[in-house]
Amino acid sequence: MPGVLEIRDLHKKFDTHHVINGFSLDVVEGTLSCLVGPNGAGKTTLMDLISGRLKPTSGSVNFRGFELTGMSENQIAKCGVGRKFQVPAVFKDLSVEENLEVAYSHVTNPIRNMFRFSDAGMKRRLDEVCLLVGLQDRLHTEAGLLSHGETQWLEIGMVLMQEPQLLLLDEPIAGMTEVEVEKTARLLREIRKSATLIVVEHDMGFVRQIADVVTVMHMGSLLAQGRIDEIEADPKVRDVYLGTEEEIA
Repeated sequence: MPGVLEIRDLHKKFDTHHVINGFSLDVVEGTLSCLVGPNGAGKTTLMDLISGRLKPTSGSVNFRGFELTGMSENQIAKCGVGRKFQVPAVFKDLSVEENLEVAYSHVTNPIRNMFRFSDAGMKRRLDEVCLLVGLQDRLHTEAGLLSHGETQWLEIGMVLMQEPQLLLLDEPIAGMTEVEVEKTARLLREIRKSATLIVVEHDMGFVRQIADVVTVMHMGSLLAQGRIDEIEADPKVRDVYLGTEEEIA
Protein backbone atom coordinates (compact mmCIF):
# COMPACT_ATOMS: atom_id res chain seq x y z
CA MET A 1 0.00 0.00 0.00
CA PRO A 2 1.40 3.44 -0.93
CA GLY A 3 2.51 5.44 2.07
CA VAL A 4 2.87 9.01 3.23
CA LEU A 5 6.61 8.36 2.73
CA GLU A 6 7.64 6.31 -0.31
CA ILE A 7 11.29 5.30 -0.71
CA ARG A 8 12.25 3.63 -3.97
CA ASP A 9 15.52 1.86 -4.88
CA LEU A 10 17.61 4.15 -2.70
CA HIS A 11 21.40 3.92 -2.91
CA LYS A 12 24.16 5.74 -1.06
CA LYS A 13 27.86 5.17 -1.70
CA PHE A 14 30.85 6.64 0.10
CA ASP A 15 33.68 6.13 -2.37
CA THR A 16 33.36 2.39 -3.09
CA HIS A 17 31.44 1.54 0.11
CA HIS A 18 27.75 0.88 -0.50
CA VAL A 19 25.96 1.96 2.72
CA ILE A 20 22.38 1.98 1.37
CA ASN A 21 21.83 -0.66 -1.28
CA GLY A 22 18.56 -0.64 -3.22
CA PHE A 23 16.41 0.20 -0.18
CA SER A 24 12.65 0.60 -0.73
CA LEU A 25 9.97 1.26 1.88
CA ASP A 26 6.42 2.56 2.27
CA VAL A 27 5.51 4.23 5.56
CA VAL A 28 1.76 4.40 6.22
CA GLU A 29 0.37 7.64 7.59
CA GLY A 30 -0.40 7.73 11.30
CA THR A 31 1.86 4.80 12.19
CA LEU A 32 4.80 4.52 14.54
CA SER A 33 7.53 2.57 12.74
CA CYS A 34 10.68 1.32 14.44
CA LEU A 35 13.83 0.89 12.37
CA VAL A 36 16.17 -1.77 13.77
CA GLY A 37 19.32 -3.55 12.69
CA PRO A 38 22.95 -4.02 13.75
CA ASN A 39 25.51 -1.24 13.81
CA GLY A 40 26.46 -0.48 10.21
CA ALA A 41 23.11 -1.62 8.78
CA GLY A 42 22.50 1.90 7.44
CA LYS A 43 19.77 3.12 9.81
CA THR A 44 21.19 6.56 10.59
CA THR A 45 22.32 7.04 6.99
CA LEU A 46 18.75 6.34 5.88
CA MET A 47 17.45 8.99 8.29
CA ASP A 48 20.09 11.41 6.95
CA LEU A 49 18.87 10.75 3.40
CA ILE A 50 15.21 11.30 4.30
CA SER A 51 15.94 14.55 6.15
CA GLY A 52 18.34 15.92 3.54
CA ARG A 53 21.48 15.84 5.64
CA LEU A 54 22.94 13.56 2.96
CA LYS A 55 22.13 13.28 -0.73
CA PRO A 56 21.56 9.83 -2.24
CA THR A 57 23.71 8.39 -4.98
CA SER A 58 20.46 7.39 -6.71
CA GLY A 59 16.84 6.56 -5.95
CA SER A 60 13.77 8.42 -4.74
CA VAL A 61 12.40 9.68 -1.41
CA ASN A 62 8.87 10.99 -1.86
CA PHE A 63 6.88 12.63 0.93
CA ARG A 64 3.26 13.55 0.26
CA GLY A 65 4.01 13.99 -3.43
CA PHE A 66 7.19 16.02 -2.87
CA GLU A 67 10.43 14.53 -4.15
CA LEU A 68 12.86 15.21 -1.31
CA THR A 69 16.14 14.07 -2.84
CA GLY A 70 16.82 17.40 -4.53
CA MET A 71 15.86 19.55 -1.54
CA SER A 72 17.94 21.10 1.23
CA GLU A 73 17.43 20.19 4.90
CA ASN A 74 15.58 23.47 5.45
CA GLN A 75 13.26 22.89 2.48
CA ILE A 76 12.49 19.35 3.67
CA ALA A 77 11.70 20.64 7.16
CA LYS A 78 9.28 23.16 5.66
CA CYS A 79 7.56 20.27 3.84
CA GLY A 80 6.73 18.81 7.26
CA VAL A 81 9.62 16.47 8.09
CA GLY A 82 11.12 16.92 11.57
CA ARG A 83 14.31 15.27 12.85
CA LYS A 84 15.62 14.61 16.34
CA PHE A 85 19.18 13.31 16.69
CA GLN A 86 20.46 10.96 19.38
CA VAL A 87 22.45 13.73 21.11
CA PRO A 88 20.12 16.63 22.00
CA ALA A 89 20.91 19.97 20.38
CA VAL A 90 19.46 22.58 22.71
CA PHE A 91 20.60 26.07 23.72
CA LYS A 92 21.82 25.29 27.25
CA ASP A 93 22.01 28.93 28.36
CA LEU A 94 18.40 29.62 27.32
CA SER A 95 15.33 28.64 29.27
CA VAL A 96 12.97 25.87 28.19
CA GLU A 97 10.52 28.51 26.99
CA GLU A 98 13.17 30.37 24.99
CA ASN A 99 14.35 27.15 23.34
CA LEU A 100 10.80 26.41 22.23
CA GLU A 101 10.33 29.96 20.94
CA VAL A 102 13.52 29.71 18.89
CA ALA A 103 12.33 26.41 17.42
CA TYR A 104 8.95 27.88 16.45
CA SER A 105 10.33 30.77 14.45
CA HIS A 106 11.36 30.54 10.82
CA VAL A 107 14.16 33.03 11.63
CA THR A 108 17.31 30.99 12.22
CA ASN A 109 19.23 33.61 14.24
CA PRO A 110 18.65 32.70 17.93
CA ILE A 111 19.53 36.22 19.15
CA ARG A 112 16.82 37.77 16.98
CA ASN A 113 14.36 35.16 18.18
CA MET A 114 15.08 35.89 21.83
CA PHE A 115 13.86 39.46 21.48
CA ARG A 116 10.98 39.01 19.03
CA PHE A 117 7.48 39.57 20.33
CA SER A 118 5.48 36.42 20.92
CA ASP A 119 2.48 36.00 18.66
CA ALA A 120 -0.76 34.22 19.55
CA GLY A 121 0.09 31.20 17.39
CA MET A 122 3.42 30.68 19.09
CA LYS A 123 1.90 31.03 22.58
CA ARG A 124 -0.81 28.50 21.75
CA ARG A 125 1.67 26.01 20.31
CA LEU A 126 4.12 26.50 23.18
CA ASP A 127 1.41 25.73 25.74
CA GLU A 128 0.35 22.61 23.79
CA VAL A 129 3.88 21.29 23.41
CA CYS A 130 4.93 21.97 27.02
CA LEU A 131 1.92 20.04 28.28
CA LEU A 132 2.58 17.21 25.84
CA VAL A 133 6.25 16.73 26.76
CA GLY A 134 5.65 17.34 30.46
CA LEU A 135 7.80 20.47 30.85
CA GLN A 136 5.04 22.94 31.76
CA ASP A 137 6.58 23.41 35.23
CA ARG A 138 10.11 23.92 33.83
CA LEU A 139 9.45 26.80 31.43
CA HIS A 140 11.81 29.23 33.13
CA THR A 141 14.55 26.68 33.87
CA GLU A 142 17.78 26.93 31.89
CA ALA A 143 18.07 23.97 29.53
CA GLY A 144 21.54 23.21 30.89
CA LEU A 145 20.01 22.43 34.30
CA LEU A 146 17.55 19.83 33.01
CA SER A 147 17.98 16.12 33.61
CA HIS A 148 19.01 13.93 30.68
CA GLY A 149 15.44 12.76 30.12
CA GLU A 150 14.05 16.30 30.32
CA THR A 151 16.63 17.46 27.79
CA GLN A 152 15.54 14.73 25.39
CA TRP A 153 11.90 15.74 25.85
CA LEU A 154 12.80 19.39 25.30
CA GLU A 155 14.39 18.60 21.96
CA ILE A 156 11.36 16.53 20.95
CA GLY A 157 9.29 19.54 21.96
CA MET A 158 11.46 21.84 19.83
CA VAL A 159 10.81 19.66 16.80
CA LEU A 160 7.08 19.54 17.62
CA MET A 161 6.94 23.36 17.70
CA GLN A 162 7.27 23.19 13.91
CA GLU A 163 4.20 20.89 13.72
CA PRO A 164 5.87 18.18 11.59
CA GLN A 165 3.74 15.64 9.77
CA LEU A 166 6.61 13.13 9.81
CA LEU A 167 8.90 12.90 12.83
CA LEU A 168 12.27 11.08 12.67
CA LEU A 169 13.77 10.08 16.04
CA ASP A 170 17.21 8.54 16.51
CA GLU A 171 17.48 6.45 19.72
CA PRO A 172 15.25 8.72 21.84
CA ILE A 173 15.66 6.71 25.08
CA ALA A 174 19.47 6.38 25.09
CA GLY A 175 20.74 6.94 28.64
CA MET A 176 17.28 7.23 30.20
CA THR A 177 16.09 5.74 33.46
CA GLU A 178 13.30 3.14 33.47
CA VAL A 179 10.78 5.77 34.57
CA GLU A 180 11.90 8.13 31.79
CA VAL A 181 11.63 5.34 29.24
CA GLU A 182 8.01 4.68 30.27
CA LYS A 183 7.18 8.37 29.98
CA THR A 184 8.83 8.56 26.56
CA ALA A 185 6.79 5.58 25.36
CA ARG A 186 3.59 7.35 26.41
CA LEU A 187 4.80 10.57 24.76
CA LEU A 188 5.50 8.90 21.41
CA ARG A 189 2.14 7.13 21.44
CA GLU A 190 0.48 10.49 22.03
CA ILE A 191 2.45 12.17 19.22
CA ARG A 192 1.34 9.36 16.87
CA LYS A 193 -2.22 10.72 17.10
CA SER A 194 -1.21 13.75 15.03
CA ALA A 195 1.96 12.70 13.17
CA THR A 196 3.70 9.74 11.57
CA LEU A 197 6.87 8.58 13.36
CA ILE A 198 9.99 6.65 12.39
CA VAL A 199 12.15 5.69 15.38
CA VAL A 200 15.65 4.18 15.19
CA GLU A 201 16.01 2.07 18.31
CA HIS A 202 18.27 -0.64 19.78
CA ASP A 203 16.14 -1.50 22.81
CA MET A 204 13.78 -4.25 21.65
CA GLY A 205 11.76 -4.01 24.87
CA PHE A 206 11.00 -0.39 24.00
CA VAL A 207 10.23 -1.38 20.41
CA ARG A 208 7.65 -3.87 21.69
CA GLN A 209 5.98 -1.09 23.68
CA ILE A 210 5.63 1.45 20.90
CA ALA A 211 5.90 -0.05 17.41
CA ASP A 212 3.01 -0.51 15.01
CA VAL A 213 5.50 -1.68 12.38
CA VAL A 214 9.09 -2.90 12.68
CA THR A 215 11.51 -2.55 9.76
CA VAL A 216 14.73 -4.58 9.88
CA MET A 217 17.73 -3.36 7.89
CA HIS A 218 20.71 -5.50 6.95
CA MET A 219 23.72 -4.29 4.95
CA GLY A 220 21.84 -1.27 3.66
CA SER A 221 18.83 -3.22 2.41
CA LEU A 222 15.36 -4.07 3.69
CA LEU A 223 15.46 -7.50 5.31
CA ALA A 224 11.97 -7.71 6.81
CA GLN A 225 8.99 -5.62 7.82
CA GLY A 226 5.90 -6.36 9.91
CA ARG A 227 4.50 -6.48 13.42
CA ILE A 228 6.97 -7.23 16.20
CA ASP A 229 5.68 -10.80 16.60
CA GLU A 230 6.09 -11.39 12.85
CA ILE A 231 9.62 -9.98 12.90
CA GLU A 232 10.72 -12.11 15.85
CA ALA A 233 9.35 -15.24 14.12
CA ASP A 234 10.72 -14.40 10.66
CA PRO A 235 13.24 -17.08 9.59
CA LYS A 236 15.25 -14.52 7.57
CA VAL A 237 15.72 -12.40 10.67
CA ARG A 238 16.60 -15.48 12.72
CA ASP A 239 19.11 -16.62 10.09
CA VAL A 240 20.88 -13.26 10.03
CA TYR A 241 20.74 -12.46 13.74
CA LEU A 242 20.78 -15.97 15.22
CA GLY A 243 17.42 -15.38 16.88
CA THR A 244 18.75 -13.23 19.71
CA GLU A 245 17.31 -9.92 20.85
CA GLU A 246 20.73 -8.38 21.17
CA GLU A 247 21.60 -9.10 17.56
CA ILE A 248 18.17 -8.13 16.22
CA ALA A 249 18.66 -4.72 17.84
